[in-house]
Parts: sequence; structure tokens; C-alpha cells
Amino acid sequence: MKKKSYLALLIFTCLSIFVTAQTTLSHTATPIDSRLLALYSGEYLENLQTANPFLLKRLNFYLDNSWYLSELPADKALDSQTTIHVDDLKDINILALEKRYDLHRDWEKQTVFKIENTDKALVLISGKKFNELLNEHLNSSK
Repeated sequence: MKKKSYLALLIFTCLSIFVTAQTTLSHTATPIDSRLLALYSGEYLENLQTANPFLLKRLNFYLDNSWYLSELPADKALDSQTTIHVDDLKDINILALEKRYDLHRDWEKQTVFKIENTDKALVLISGKKFNELLNEHLNSSK
């Protein structure tokens, strides 16, 4: 009889640990930024939460930290820079813009794009600088 009660206790303990671990994992899952849904399916993003949470963290961070807006210097306004259209300067989805205009960043230096009908420029930080910022962010959030 003691063996059965020990076995039942062992099974109950293992089951409790499993359920607790699953609950903890679901609470610490990387959130999905809604702007990602403009490019990826919800199913794909949910899969990333479990299969590749680092990539999801990188995509989330990329949306706000891979670019910035700047005043376009007057002498640069007429240069042959790529001109892009941005509907709302306060709500930029950099991944959607990169896809629409086939924008590419340089590894070593920032890349500047003139924003149509404005005196603003969209600046993509260098790939190297982005990786440095991402590493700092990931290390500070541990």
C-alpha cells in the first residue's frame, strides 16, 4: 500500500511541476508587436514565441530601434536620394517600408532616405550599430 501512495505522490509532484513550468513559460513569452502582423501571419508569430523567441525579440526591437527621423539638410534636399512616402510620421512600421521600397541598410554606415513632401529624412542605422544596441538591450533585460 505504501508503494502505491508513494507512486501517487510522485506522479502528483511531477504533474504539478510540469503545470507550473508551462504556466511560467506562457507568462514570460515574448509579446507580439501588432505591427509585425502587417508582414507575418499570426500563426507564424505565435510559432516564433515558442520555437525562436530570440528572433521575435529581435523583430520587436528592430521596429523602434533600427531607424530614426532627422531634419533633411537643405543642401541634401535636391540630391538623388531615394524618396519614400510615409503616411504618418508618428506611426512608422520600418519593416513595411523596407519591404515596400526594397530598402537596405549598410553594415558600416547609416543610410538616409528622403521622405516625400517633407523636410525630413528616414535614417537607417548601420547593421553593426543595430547589433550593438540589440546586445545592450538583451543584456540589460536579463
